[in-house]
Amino acid sequence: MSPFSVTNFRTFLPTGCPTNLLYFYSISFLITTSSLVYSLPATSSARNASDYVLRNIFENQDQCYKDSFVYVKDVDAGKSKLFTTYPTTKECSNRLKLNDLPDKLPTCPPGLVDLEVIPAYFGLSQLSYPYANLNISVMAHSPVDTIAFRLHCLHASDGSDVYCSDLKDMYINGVKEWPCRAIQLSTKVQYPARFSYACFRLTSYSVYAINATVLPQKCRVTTIVTAPRFEELYPDMLVDPSISKKEIATKDPFWAPMIAVDFSDENAIWIRLGKAPRAECDTINVNVYKEHDDDSEKVNFVAALSIKCPETAIKWENQKAGKYLLSAYVLIRGCKFICEPNARGCTQCFRTHLNLVIHETRASLTWLTVQKIKDYGLEIFLAIVSILSIGCVVVIVAVIVFLHKKRQEANRVQEIRLSDFVKTMLVYADDSELHTNCVKHLVDNLRHCSTVEPIFDLEKLITAEQVVPSRWLIEQLSTLQKFIIVISDCAVRILDSEASETHHLVQSRPFSDLFGPAMDIIIGVKKDATRRPEEARKKYAIARFEISPEVPANLAILRLPTFILPKDFSRLTAFLHSLDYGETFNITSNISKCRLDDWALAIYRTTIFTRENPNWIDTRWKPKDEQDVMNLKRETPVTFTYSNEEGRIAASKKFNLIPPKEGSEVDEVEEGEISQKEASAPDDETAFLIKPPALDDISDSDEDEEEDQGSNTIVALR
Repeated sequence: MSPFSVTNFRTFLPTGCPTNLLYFYSISFLITTSSLVYSLPATSSARNASDYVLRNIFENQDQCYKDSFVYVKDVDAGKSKLFTTYPTTKECSNRLKLNDLPDKLPTCPPGLVDLEVIPAYFGLSQLSYPYANLNISVMAHSPVDTIAFRLHCLHASDGSDVYCSDLKDMYINGVKEWPCRAIQLSTKVQYPARFSYACFRLTSYSVYAINATVLPQKCRVTTIVTAPRFEELYPDMLVDPSISKKEIATKDPFWAPMIAVDFSDENAIWIRLGKAPRAECDTINVNVYKEHDDDSEKVNFVAALSIKCPETAIKWENQKAGKYLLSAYVLIRGCKFICEPNARGCTQCFRTHLNLVIHETRASLTWLTVQKIKDYGLEIFLAIVSILSIGCVVVIVAVIVFLHKKRQEANRVQEIRLSDFVKTMLVYADDSELHTNCVKHLVDNLRHCSTVEPIFDLEKLITAEQVVPSRWLIEQLSTLQKFIIVISDCAVRILDSEASETHHLVQSRPFSDLFGPAMDIIIGVKKDATRRPEEARKKYAIARFEISPEVPANLAILRLPTFILPKDFSRLTAFLHSLDYGETFNITSNISKCRLDDWALAIYRTTIFTRENPNWIDTRWKPKDEQDVMNLKRETPVTFTYSNEEGRIAASKKFNLIPPKEGSEVDEVEEGEISQKEASAPDDETAFLIKPPALDDISDSDEDEEEDQGSNTIVALR
């Protein structure tokens, strides 16, 4: 019958009937047994099953080893020499001497073995009074060959401790041998395995070092042990089997623990505490003191460690090398660690003391770093200050060298780049003759001091050639790569879209003012400066004199580089040559002091004019509905008379006149005028209109040089 059918059958059985329940359990047992047999392979045997069964094979008639165990597979249990014990100090020492071990061995790695030392109580008997032994156990977690431990006496309060005395029994072949026990394990042994020995006598106030040596790893773990007075470790109430736990809890007797210090951890120390099996507690406290290196009678409090029962161990981390004192006690019924001499009603707790020497600092790297800082704080502070000072000096020197190199590089670049002339157009408004004169100074200084070829409308449009201003403007805007926009009072009015709808700048020159059309092309919708602002900041510059108004908002929003003249003339030069024109850039301008003074004088004259004529702009900025156009004011033509051909040629050169062409016709004149000139003028003479000469081209002395008596007459417009 299959298990499935049994399950179905079970669902139909009535419950609560003993007969039916017995029947059900019988059937289930038979089916389960048959299923287990059926599930095993046909070739299985009892021997194969024994491969998974472990058996403790440790057998020793000596009760000192009663807590030891060694497990092997059941199939290997019958084999001989699975382990060998060395029950005497002589045999144990001989086994260790075969490996030629040094006096000092390294600490065993974590996880290989554990060393545990606890007190074991033995009561009153016909042969002895009550006493305590040390129960030493070594648990191996990984394969080892031999485990051995020795008991070394480090200190004894009196001669009652047989291990600390100098008895003959402690010597073997003339050499003192400390008590030793060992076990050798076969390769068939399964782990963990424990080797325990509980017959070394524990004497009050004595200090022992128990060293467990492991082969073939050749490593060692060490524990230092001490115990208080026997009656404090094992009070009668705690070891008397006739006293109940309830009575013990009611009376709560005082007791003190045994201290065992484990050095198996390289970076810390484990403090383990032993007590009577029926001893109760809430916490066990351990006070740590450090002795002075130069005075052993003075101690400093280091730490207070607390272990919450039923735990019996605590990890003491980060210790310096030195001498320490450990004091362990249990707070019972309000007792105190120390009572003042005259204190009333104070009960002092039972205490266990252990003097401990730590030969090497056992701490983490972080703690060691912090301690070094504390120990050498002043030296470290001075070192850090020195390093920072040196670093600051190095940084300052590096910055100075860097700036010096940058300055030299800037000068060299300037000399190289300024060798090429840059064509630059000036876009300005014709405010007044004085303002235009300031612009002329800018043009002249750019030409002679900045290696720039300025494109200036007064130089290009007022010529003998027939130049259309609008076509000329479009040609310059489409071909040139650099432009200077000069801000002035009239320029601000022109850029104001609302004001420009109703007013306009009155023409005062032979051609219309070009500032408005030029700015429409530059900053109009979907135009050059608004479509590509980053490129526009490399192409267009704003220049304003110190007396000029601020840049209007609709132009300032483009964030074009702005220069105040004449103080930013050098930076403007750098911009025109595509150099760095920032504040840190050092460029030397070739402009002389004389030129700067003349330029400043022209700006000063403009300032005086605007101050004395506050409404001057009303004569230039007028409503569009006023059709009156400012006529060019021309003085009465000046008549020059030349007596010979040489004078006529000299005047032609002076006023930039074109010589007359042969065969040209002379305009008809009135008969009165012809009759007046027949005596002195030839019939084929021609008159020319020339551009007005500059103010400085004709001096008062020139006007008085000629007299009205020559044969040729030329009309010059000024």
